[in-house]
Amino acid sequence: MKGRLLYYWMFLRESLWFVPLLMSIAATALAVLLVTEGEVLPDGAAELWLIYSGDPESARQLLGALLSGIITMTSLVVSITVVVLTLAAGQLGPRLVRNFIGDPQTQTVLGLFVATILYLLVVFRSIGAPSDNAIPHFAISVGTALSALCLFVLLFFVHKLARSIMYDNAVRDVSHQLRASIDLLLPEEGTPEMPPPVPADAARIGFGRDGYIQAADFDMLVRIACDADAVIWLDVRPGRFVLARGCHVAVHPPDACSDALREALEKAFIIGTERTPTQDLEYGIRQLVEMALRALSPGINDVYTALTVIDMLSSALSRIFDRPLEAALLRDARQRVRVVRDVTKHDGLVRAAFDQLRQAGAGMPAVLIRMTEALAALAPYACDEARRRPLLDQITLIEMEGKRGDFLDRDREALFARCRDARESLTVHPGR
Repeated sequence: MKGRLLYYWMFLRESLWFVPLLMSIAATALAVLLVTEGEVLPDGAAELWLIYSGDPESARQLLGALLSGIITMTSLVVSITVVVLTLAAGQLGPRLVRNFIGDPQTQTVLGLFVATILYLLVVFRSIGAPSDNAIPHFAISVGTALSALCLFVLLFFVHKLARSIMYDNAVRDVSHQLRASIDLLLPEEGTPEMPPPVPADAARIGFGRDGYIQAADFDMLVRIACDADAVIWLDVRPGRFVLARGCHVAVHPPDACSDALREALEKAFIIGTERTPTQDLEYGIRQLVEMALRALSPGINDVYTALTVIDMLSSALSRIFDRPLEAALLRDARQRVRVVRDVTKHDGLVRAAFDQLRQAGAGMPAVLIRMTEALAALAPYACDEARRRPLLDQITLIEMEGKRGDFLDRDREALFARCRDARESLTVHPGR
């Protein structure tokens, strides 16, 4: 249940309509409340310049002018947002659009404009004929204040979007989200366990549809295995692509693999057309890598952004190395193993972070040198062979790129010196 709830929560959080919808409902309720309860001014309130005290005709003219202005500003905000999303998709990568849409400040700004329009419409509709003395003074005053607030928020929004498409800020935001995913998905303590092999006579089944595993309800899988008195093996994890007839699930004993169990297994997974960061630790890493690859492309050729990404990747890996991996064995209340799942390993995370970057930067000594320095900086966190081995493998591959690359002798010597220092740090002075 936790995985499914997390998926739906992230879906709502990354939806551009959810926060504006809530704010619109609140604004409509506020307008109705002030219209019905705020018609009569207390003694002396009419003398306050903050409180509207005009006649109905002036109120309608004021609200009409405010509505026209706010609708125009809302159109401007939407246009600016579309332009920024287009720039982000072209320069930073289409997968970065999710980060812009899910930004709470962007959602709040759009929500404020839409909510103000609905508020003004409700108040405007409540004003009667000029002969009617019932005027919602407080409601009109609040509408004026909301309109003024929208003006200043528009300035803030333009400033924010202008900064959000800067490479350094975009890299920082994605890095912060990656660190949040690490803290959410990886436990603070635990002991790694070797998963048992899949029995030869285990029944093999698939998911019945193609797509990426966006989320998995592991608590539900444990309950399914308990009800069938079986053990379930998974050879895929969230973020992986599955085929409809692929045998990705094994069930033992095989006679426990009934039609009811197959249907229950399909309900435990959410499969869609794209990867999501819900339970996929590699998602944020690949977002950073994609930004670096685009920066290194011939059309952009921005080496400094790639170097910044390498620094952020080393920071994320240090955070990952400081924690144990997810538990591969899931047990029931009696501590019996019920689900054996595929989990992300240190080797896979290191390769996801550096393989494509190393290949794209093969002809750039600055990129390879910074990668080597980042690997050396991870030495204090490489406390066992599982963490140390993938780092040493990357250093070896970087040395191979340096040997076959068309570098100046000075650049090649500098790269090899960094590789020697990094290997010494990982072998002579490994992590605690």
